[in-house]
Amino acid sequence: MQTTLSSDLAQRIHRQCGENVFLCYQCGKCSSGCPVAEHFDLLPNELLRALQLGRKDTALKSRTLWLCAMCETCAVRCPHGINITRIMDVLKIMAQQEGLPSPLPAAVLFNQAALRGIRVFGKMYEAGLMGEVYLRQMAAGTLDYGQLIRKDLPLALKMIGKRKLKLLPSFGRLTAPAKTSGKKEGSAYYPGCSLHGTAGEYDSSARAALFALGVELEEPKGWNCCGSTPAHSTDHYLSVSLPLRNLLAMEREGFSNITTPCPSCFIRLRTAQRESGREGVRERLLAEMGEIPSADLTVDHLLQTVTERIGFKKVEGKVVRPLRGMKVVCYYGCIITRPPEITGVRDYEYPAGMDRLVKTLGAVPLDWSYKTRCCGGSLSISRPAIALKLAEKILQNARDVGAGAIVVACPLCQINLDARQGQISEESGKIFNMPVVYFTQLMGLAFGLNASELGLDKHIVDTGAIVGRIQETKQV
Repeated sequence: MQTTLSSDLAQRIHRQCGENVFLCYQCGKCSSGCPVAEHFDLLPNELLRALQLGRKDTALKSRTLWLCAMCETCAVRCPHGINITRIMDVLKIMAQQEGLPSPLPAAVLFNQAALRGIRVFGKMYEAGLMGEVYLRQMAAGTLDYGQLIRKDLPLALKMIGKRKLKLLPSFGRLTAPAKTSGKKEGSAYYPGCSLHGTAGEYDSSARAALFALGVELEEPKGWNCCGSTPAHSTDHYLSVSLPLRNLLAMEREGFSNITTPCPSCFIRLRTAQRESGREGVRERLLAEMGEIPSADLTVDHLLQTVTERIGFKKVEGKVVRPLRGMKVVCYYGCIITRPPEITGVRDYEYPAGMDRLVKTLGAVPLDWSYKTRCCGGSLSISRPAIALKLAEKILQNARDVGAGAIVVACPLCQINLDARQGQISEESGKIFNMPVVYFTQLMGLAFGLNASELGLDKHIVDTGAIVGRIQETKQV
């Protein structure tokens, strides 16, 4: 049989995202580091080989595209700096444009429902999103009723009982205000959709802890969703324009710095800044928005704001109830630190900022192996069994090193590790009872703030033992 080779596919990918698949020389580092590679039909390096050979059908019909956790591990491990996750997005969009059915229809349903909610409400409506996904799976005959009845519904009821899942949507109708004449001090606060929903305790603890440090977080009115994974997996332009509208609005209000507690929002805002200069994208943005946010506008993750802008010395000065005796592991997750060309983080494989912060609060940060390992949060709807396995490994390693809690800075990581521990125990037979708390909650406790004010009563895994031990500590 004759084999025809073509570079058309590789050239199309290069035009779409700037990545050169011919730089791959099959070292295999992307595949050996991938946390979900065992579930792929094509390993990342095999996918790149298919692209080099122009085997379009092989690539576009691959299950790998839809199982990719978008954790950026492959991107930072590649010796030639090929960002394979960007290529995955291009291929997913290409497959959808050509009408190819996805091997993981739940992932496509989720993206479609999420974007529909964003168009209607301006923000992601979590309860409505899940309701639509279930109804559409039911209509298509693909709904796993066992998963729904035994696991998802009981978890949803728990979350409603904890006031974590809102039944009514939040609204965002972003219209950029008129440009102000002066500059505002401090940072604009872009909370992201999760902090107005399932991660309300992250929002309340962030506001309380930073207020104690003399920093008032100013949230712009009417902000809209950044688009997150559903946008960059479906429509490249939308994934740029949604974040940029927010950036432009905040800049017009007089802010030169923006902080966001959500890693997904952080990476989307920074990526949009970079992508806004691409040929074709810039012209369309200018036509629709009139102007593009200044290159001088800076975007930080909230953890960076605390550790780099506010500083450890000021944090230490506010500690009145040191977290003595508390042993924790700091879990950064995937995209606070990588890819480094977007995040600007140098120690992206083994970061230390959060560790130094909790040490400043009086706790003991332990060394461990899963600091930046993916928790599988992006697969929790399309492939929950894989997400549970990845989360189990993180919980196990935390327990193995002697941690009493996991400290996080991501709403998706928190809910995946906290809310799903019951399901993990059911599948694995292991009981963890491992509290998963936000770094802002630990800050608040060390500053002497009330546990309920910090939302520690909203967690699925009880945090009472931690709170009780800390409250017994004599204030200094």
